[in-house]
Amino acid sequence: MCNKIKSLEDLEKILEKNKTNEKKIIHCHGVFDLLHPGHIRHFKEAKSKGDVLVVSITSDRYVNKGPNRPIFNQQLRAESIAALSFVDFVSINDAPDVISAIKFIKPDYYIKGKEYENASKDITGKIEKEADEVKKYGGKVHFTDGIVFSSSSLINNYFECFTDEQTECIKKIKQNYSFDEIIKKIEDLKNLKVLVVGDAIIDEYQYVNILGQTGKGYNLVGEIQDNEKFLGGSLIIANNIAEFSDNVVLLTGIGKECKNADFIEQNLRKNINFKKINFENFPTLIKKRYLLRDGNHLEKFFETYSSNIDLLNDENTLEIQNFLSENINNYDLVLICDFGNGFINSKIKDSLVKTNSFLALNTQINSGNRGFNVITHYKKADYISINEAELRLAAHDRKTSISDIAVNMLKIMHSTNISITRGTKGVISFNKNDIQEIIPSFNSNSIDRVGAGDSYFALSSLMLSNRNDMLLSSFLGSLAAALKVQYVGNKFSINKIDLCKFVNRLMK
Repeated sequence: MCNKIKSLEDLEKILEKNKTNEKKIIHCHGVFDLLHPGHIRHFKEAKSKGDVLVVSITSDRYVNKGPNRPIFNQQLRAESIAALSFVDFVSINDAPDVISAIKFIKPDYYIKGKEYENASKDITGKIEKEADEVKKYGGKVHFTDGIVFSSSSLINNYFECFTDEQTECIKKIKQNYSFDEIIKKIEDLKNLKVLVVGDAIIDEYQYVNILGQTGKGYNLVGEIQDNEKFLGGSLIIANNIAEFSDNVVLLTGIGKECKNADFIEQNLRKNINFKKINFENFPTLIKKRYLLRDGNHLEKFFETYSSNIDLLNDENTLEIQNFLSENINNYDLVLICDFGNGFINSKIKDSLVKTNSFLALNTQINSGNRGFNVITHYKKADYISINEAELRLAAHDRKTSISDIAVNMLKIMHSTNISITRGTKGVISFNKNDIQEIIPSFNSNSIDRVGAGDSYFALSSLMLSNRNDMLLSSFLGSLAAALKVQYVGNKFSINKIDLCKFVNRLMK
């Protein structure tokens, strides 16, 4: 059985010999997380089209269906398929799509299920590219007619252990929306014009190995290992927004002699119009985290800030005010991500709240501004996204129920909607009509929580600004946060296709 499992490189050589003997090569591809009768019929019909059946499977790291998928790892999935007598070869495709596998296999027939026959319903948008690649080598695409089962549906019903809260939430979503309706609402975001305003941050991760206590004191000593850096603050939020909207302007500031200027330019999405304010005397903020790393587990050891001061001089402030005065009403959404690191001063706040656009607000607590950066420094906001500790701090109230504080804050801020993010406890959202939505966390295997709240804020703001209700906006924001924590730092921004796959998986 294991002799059937080959690398793509080895397969290419083997299949060339078969082609020489005029044998027809058949290729099927998928995740095949749970081998079921639908797959069996699919493979049998595929084999009837030729002589040699090759099945390639997506490697674990490219199965983008949300947390805890695949259920079975790539080796087990490969072995299960290889055990079928009518399958000749199996290969693990370690790539984000099947194009590279097609180049090695060069099939005479590339086989897909009938659910892919209508390319307009393919949420990945890849089936047409796959067909074009097959045709390059003289092959054809064939769609099987067999009964269709859904692995995700079977896993949801018989394998996936949803909590009662998750089950109830998914049920409510299904009662209010079809999958196609949700996908359309996500696609409708692309025409929104969005202004993102806030602090630019570079997140640097320095990985260390703890050596132990110093010989002549009580402090710990760590051995420096490798490091990574990512976009943070308004930079990554703009990237998250730009995955869904084609029209994004980012207003932020970086040091005039910023050593990360090229890194920022290279990693911002190309559809972002970068309105950059240059600080004369201060660098771009770098948050450097020293972390212990054990496999996928990260534990924070220490953190430093390169600066945390009032960055704007009078000239910078006037430049920003002039830009806002001329442009702020040109957007469907103005999104304020105030990390309290010196980019938004009181004059800028006053200019921001004068907009007639939908205004979304997030202020964050960190070590440099604890107690000094709260939402009530703004006179209004249509939507507020904030964690529970930040909301209680803004209200100066430790004991009152969070729902009572939230409803009162809506009145104080002349706001329509508020979301309170609570980490593993999920999200509670309220609107001015006293409608409450409780969305549980859909993450059960967090690698790094940095950026989860930013992901939630970005997507929920987009949805609300486009007249969607709090239920769907909070649900999709929560899924975005669950996807984010599967990666170290802000290595990736939200991916629209991954989000749609996650929705599809839950609604099966």
